[in-house]
Amino acid sequence: MTPPVSRRRFLQLTGSAALGATALSALSACGSGSGASGNQISYWGAFASKDIEKYFQDNFVDAYNKTATGPDARKVQMSVKQIDTVARLTQTAVASGRGPDIIGTAGPAQTLPYVANGNLLALDAYVDKFGWSDNLLSWSLDAGRADGKLYSLPSGYETMAVFYNPATLDKHGWKPPTSRTEFEDLCEDAMSKGIMPVGAGNAEFKAATEWHVTWMWNTFAGPQALYEALTGKRRWTDPVFVEAISVLKGWFDKGWFGGGPGKYFTNKFTAIYEDMASGDAALFFNGSWTFSEIDPYFGKAAGNDATWDWAPLPSMSTGVPAGVQPLSIGTAYSVNKDCEHPDQAVDVLDYLVSDGPRQLEWLAATGVAPAPVKVTEADFPKDIDPRVERHYIALNAATDVGYTTWTFWPPKSDTYIYESMEKVITGDLSPKDYCAGLDKLFQQEFKAGAIPPVPAPKGA
Repeated sequence: MTPPVSRRRFLQLTGSAALGATALSALSACGSGSGASGNQISYWGAFASKDIEKYFQDNFVDAYNKTATGPDARKVQMSVKQIDTVARLTQTAVASGRGPDIIGTAGPAQTLPYVANGNLLALDAYVDKFGWSDNLLSWSLDAGRADGKLYSLPSGYETMAVFYNPATLDKHGWKPPTSRTEFEDLCEDAMSKGIMPVGAGNAEFKAATEWHVTWMWNTFAGPQALYEALTGKRRWTDPVFVEAISVLKGWFDKGWFGGGPGKYFTNKFTAIYEDMASGDAALFFNGSWTFSEIDPYFGKAAGNDATWDWAPLPSMSTGVPAGVQPLSIGTAYSVNKDCEHPDQAVDVLDYLVSDGPRQLEWLAATGVAPAPVKVTEADFPKDIDPRVERHYIALNAATDVGYTTWTFWPPKSDTYIYESMEKVITGDLSPKDYCAGLDKLFQQEFKAGAIPPVPAPKGA
């Protein structure tokens, strides 16, 4: 089940050290302390709004319950929890041995500690039964493997893009940049006109800083170099990674991102969206979760006539093509090895994750990222926002795919990436020392085997 809270909001409230999540939710059978009766599977859910909660109840929980017939069937009973406590409740329950049957995490990297602690049931026996290899994108299914076994199933996938207000760009004669030169020319012109070139900030969510490291490494160093580093064939001290951070640091120093280091750490997302709508910010590098957040600031909902759109990431190096799409799994779900009714729990999980049309209807209605199911253009509902449809069609057809830090870096390295990048932005840590620190930590996790599986870039 794709959780109905944006990844940023979830991680902000739970204090998770990884990414890729929209919310942490849980399924638990009777006997796990959830209060459900013996013929039910309980669900702990947290929702960003009542509308999304109702949609999930009607189209996932109630819809599944209608299919749950027969003597062994167990219906889902949803219990709504507070967004800021649901993750901690789940973590505490698992640690005490009374955890939920299905454990939700902020992506494959955050599943690894559960694997190391022996909390999870291997799902390999269910792959053929439910046809996951046929229904789910292969890279996303492989990302849930550890030690050669499948321990998690993806429930939401994303990429990164450039968001903008078309009227702002048209007014100043700009176009969505496709190269470093075009990007820097736009930023210089915007600064000269008193416009923030790139809306950015991490006042509400410290991990937002890694978004910039992610897209910069993917567009400057490129997917092949990242793949080599993630698989131990290249070090993070390689000049291509250091130079990318140096260039990004230089852009921050010029005030291009969020107004510079003095303002970046106090900027909030509401203000960024409002600046985009008013024309006071030109670009916003962000993820697919933007679709579930941006609409209230544009058009009738905000009392203005502004619109928004998105464009692929530009190329920041001559050796990397424009339009690289970093792959991201927003959330992952696993089955507790102590689950009393694993077959029924996995059946619920399959219903909530692997049906293509159901996932696309969920995306159309809420903007929340769908599970990475294999779909065609004909599968998209007619009422979906065409910008959202175009985004996921492009992602599914992508040939130049990259890697998000919150999906493919190990947990400690991922935390280091955004925490220490703050020191780079403020000038307290050099790009060279930043990359050396990451390399030291990454090598430790790599040797310990705490690395999510990394799919090879297409064509490699």
